[in-house]
Amino acid sequence: MPSTFQALQRYSVVSQQPHDVAFGSQITLRSHLPGFGLIYVNETFRFLDGDQECIAAGIGGKQKFNWWNIVSASSTRENTTSPVKHIQDGEMVRFVHEGTGRYLRTGAHRPHHLDWDRRMFADGNETSLSLLDLWRVQIADEASPMPKGQLYAVTTSFRLFNMVTGCLLLATNEQLPQWGRRMSELICTDATAMRSEGTLWNIEQVRDSRFKRANFRHLVKRRLLRDTIWLNREMALTNSRLIADPDYYKHTESGPASWPFLLYPMRLVSWSDDSVKYYEIGNPLLWWSSTLCCLIYPLQLLYWLLCWQRGCLSWRDGELGDHIESSLVLWVGWAIHYFPFFLMGRVTYIHHYLPALYFALLLLAFEIQCAVRWYLPRVLAWPAAASAVAVAGVVFYMFSPLTFGWDRPAEELAHLCWLPTWNLCNDSNAM
Repeated sequence: MPSTFQALQRYSVVSQQPHDVAFGSQITLRSHLPGFGLIYVNETFRFLDGDQECIAAGIGGKQKFNWWNIVSASSTRENTTSPVKHIQDGEMVRFVHEGTGRYLRTGAHRPHHLDWDRRMFADGNETSLSLLDLWRVQIADEASPMPKGQLYAVTTSFRLFNMVTGCLLLATNEQLPQWGRRMSELICTDATAMRSEGTLWNIEQVRDSRFKRANFRHLVKRRLLRDTIWLNREMALTNSRLIADPDYYKHTESGPASWPFLLYPMRLVSWSDDSVKYYEIGNPLLWWSSTLCCLIYPLQLLYWLLCWQRGCLSWRDGELGDHIESSLVLWVGWAIHYFPFFLMGRVTYIHHYLPALYFALLLLAFEIQCAVRWYLPRVLAWPAAASAVAVAGVVFYMFSPLTFGWDRPAEELAHLCWLPTWNLCNDSNAM
């Protein structure tokens, strides 16, 4: 979420920090591009070509490798005990990574996904400075009542230009391969990209004992519509990046075509004999019955409409319309919560079917009610309904150890492996 949104959340780390920033402050840098996150550097992730520099890229979530020390263009490395000197528009700065001591730098090598522009990485140290470490701050906007022209945490949007090349620091949504932890690539572009969201940055967190904690409720305005749009874009991008690896079997994954038939329930925890085991499976009887109702409903609806057209129905006036309206709402609810998963490229799990299952179970109850009312004598209606509830209760009791936890060897529940694809005891699907 945007830093301004986080700053208004009670007890969030962003809301409990200073607003002021100066040379020597420890900061994190967030891009305004949804899906990019914070600039991240880890010594273990390096480019495979060139000089194998440390990758500087974007990653979601707050981690210790997101922290930078912002220092002046001089060779002096300020810290939180140095005299306070605020950062003004047009100031030259360097960013020193807290974890590695390396500087945020660009160079002549090309980015991984582009044949133009420049790669971003972390390199050098206090004894090996480079002009390629120098960045000019251009303040674009100030969201607080403070005067524009000085750098503040959370509320100041700014761009960063490299002093030597003139290129512009740009966040992208291009993902690096596995050797780059699939982080979002960070580049320095020579193109005119001033309108791109990827060129805008803000300081999300600041650690500096020289300044007092600020009250961001007096500094930031709540923008519900903007934050809602941002959140939905962020969720869509995050979901689109969760791609299943077709060459690697994972016992937790399953495709949407298998969900209505409960082919691949999911192990939720460790499956060792001495651990408490939970199995995401539900009540198979209700699961399969509800699936049958959902699959035959379109044929049932067609049958009703044909009978109505031919005048074969013995229903009272308006009864057919009320019945179709009630049942169709439930079936459409199931369909719109289920079929969109076939369009998704992300990795999927059986619990993604649960919202659709709720509608399927309601449709099942509706169909049972109608069947009992239409086809059974009144004297048998209640016994038949009670029998259906009793059978469902027995099956629930049989599978309850998998829901509430089973702390003995899974082989003792082998009698519950009703399908060969269930990996309750043995995972026969593993390659």
